[in-house]
Amino acid sequence: MKIKYFIVLSVVLILNACSNVRDSAGVTRKSIDEFQVIENPPLIIPPDFNLLPPDQLEEKNIDDEERELAQEILFGLDENEIQTVTQLSTMNQILSQADALDASSSIREELDREFAQEIKTDGIFQINWENEVEVLDAIKESERIRNKNFEGESIAEGDVPIKTKKIKIKKKKRFFFF
Repeated sequence: MKIKYFIVLSVVLILNACSNVRDSAGVTRKSIDEFQVIENPPLIIPPDFNLLPPDQLEEKNIDDEERELAQEILFGLDENEIQTVTQLSTMNQILSQADALDASSSIREELDREFAQEIKTDGIFQINWENEVEVLDAIKESERIRNKNFEGESIAEGDVPIKTKKIKIKKKKRFFFF
């Protein structure tokens, strides 16, 4: 009797272990419900740096602007008092710190002046160092050797006939079609 209970208990444990192994191996996959809607929080719009903070908007008096406008109309504009409105955007601040807003109009002349002392290296790097090559003239050399042998003289004596041959500069093929 105890053996039957033991066998039944061991079979139940083995079957339970098999189901856990299947889950961990990924055999029983759970499919995702494509109709389930997940709401994401709304995107946050970054603040506009050109706008004044709310505290300064409340403190600003519209009456002062109207009074200044009336004075400008009555007394005219004084060119010394005209103030340019500087944009407070982040990009303009970065450009001003990098001195990119004050670009010189004569930049080409400055670069030419700075690099005038540089040595040009265009002629140093050539594809072929020599366009003409000295080659042994085989026909004249064979005639010379026959004549020397016929006369009984040494082959080493005398001038070796040499002709110059021009090398055609070949264009390197960068691609298979040209």
